Amino acid sequence: MPLNDELKSLHESVLDSLQPNIRKELIIENAKLFSRFLEKKVILEGSKAPNILFRDENLAPTNLYDLLGYGHIVLSFFRGTWCPYCNLELQALSEIKGEINNRGAELIAISPELHKFSHDSLKENNINFQTYVDLGNKAADELGLVFGLPQEYREIYRTLNVHLNKLNGSDNWTLPIPATFIISQEGIITATYINADYTKRMEPNDILKQLDMLSV
Repeated sequence: MPLNDELKSLHESVLDSLQPNIRKELIIENAKLFSRFLEKKVILEGSKAPNILFRDENLAPTNLYDLLGYGHIVLSFFRGTWCPYCNLELQALSEIKGEINNRGAELIAISPELHKFSHDSLKENNINFQTYVDLGNKAADELGLVFGLPQEYREIYRTLNVHLNKLNGSDNWTLPIPATFIISQEGIITATYINADYTKRMEPNDILKQLDMLSV
């Protein structure tokens, strides 16, 4: 089944599980969020990727161009392991990790969530590739992905026991728009998938097709 069909099914289940008043508020705030995000801020295909910095589980810094020394990069930004849509995407990416590697690429994922909060979920879901921490969403911001959550949205998240200030170690209540970037070893962004609707993600097969084009 295509990933986005699974995500659609999951979204219906998530909405059904919410109390009616919270479901209504979430739908309204999502519509506002999707309309506010300006995709023109995002770095475009064909651009040189900035040398973004992110941190490993011990918060030791590394950067994109260090990793590009080993091959192409499939870079996925996700909101955190508290997000069920992100977990489903991470599982789908894990399933194609071997095929990504066979095409001369490495797969990495980045979120603002501190590793001490994501560790158990990543292990339980058998995520078999490297994930990094983007402190303060600085790397995501360089790529034009960051948005701030308005007070109304924060209250919904608190009701759902999602306290981003604790999970991300920051009081700024910002998140990245989930996105996937295919970056050639030369540092060129050859393909992107950015959608303000966080319930939709790049299909794994499309990732593989884009990597195949790099070797043509």
